Amino acid sequence: MPMKRNSKQSDNRILLYQVRSASECMNAAFDFIRQNWKVLLRYSLYVLLPVCVLQTVGLISIVDSALSQIGEFPMTDFVTIFVLGTVGFVLLNAFLWSMVKLYHDRPDGLATITGKDYRRQFWPMLKRMAIATLPILLILVPALALSTVLLMIVPFAFFIYMLVALPILLIAPIYALEQCSIFNAVGRAFKLGFRQFGTLLLMAITLIILVYVLQGVVMIPWALLIALKSMLLGTSNSSPAFLAVLGNSLFNIFSVLLCYVTYISIAVVLISGAYLYGAAVQQDEDVSIISDIDNFENL
Repeated sequence: MPMKRNSKQSDNRILLYQVRSASECMNAAFDFIRQNWKVLLRYSLYVLLPVCVLQTVGLISIVDSALSQIGEFPMTDFVTIFVLGTVGFVLLNAFLWSMVKLYHDRPDGLATITGKDYRRQFWPMLKRMAIATLPILLILVPALALSTVLLMIVPFAFFIYMLVALPILLIAPIYALEQCSIFNAVGRAFKLGFRQFGTLLLMAITLIILVYVLQGVVMIPWALLIALKSMLLGTSNSSPAFLAVLGNSLFNIFSVLLCYVTYISIAVVLISGAYLYGAAVQQDEDVSIISDIDNFENL
């Protein structure tokens, strides 16, 4: 059963269950972020920053190994980054859906949320998102590998991959916001996803461009710092020591920032998926009427 909607006239919260186009779903996501950015920033740093720092250690090791061109291929670092990336994805989903659920369950949204309120919602959500991530990876990774192989034979294999991958965006919000099993959540995600495939595809293309833009803001100075590290490595005997320390420090900071911005850009995609889920449920099931019947005193 989906969450109940906010329906009081004085309620300034953004409706989840409302029929929207692709652009309106993205606008609703940005409105949600704009309305709650202080709370989202604060708690995202608590949840995601430690993972970003740990991931950055492996990333720095890979870059240093590539620049020095000595030693064995750092496969261990790649595995570490993948494992920590999976953990980060679980934490990101638990963080986001805890916030979305608190936002729609509380009359004042996230305005007066406390750490106790958040923790009470976060820990059960973390367990659900750990479960939800398993089918996402089991579907997404083989589909990506298969499409990569097929791309050599079939030029349009990417669109086959998109056909499989896009409805996966709806698994997490369905399992987070509805009282259902993970198997029902997966089936329901593909059912709603294929019905809204055109909207989902249009939104995905737009958001992919947005993600590249957001990451590019940090990626460009990060790439320049890699070039600086390479130059300093080639002139290590003649370059001043403080310049090497400054370059490495800036590179480490921007590596953590790049990791954090990557999670934030994914968060925009996930929140947009949540409003697309709400639009699909409202269009197919008219959940707002059911909710208003259950909450007749709020009308």
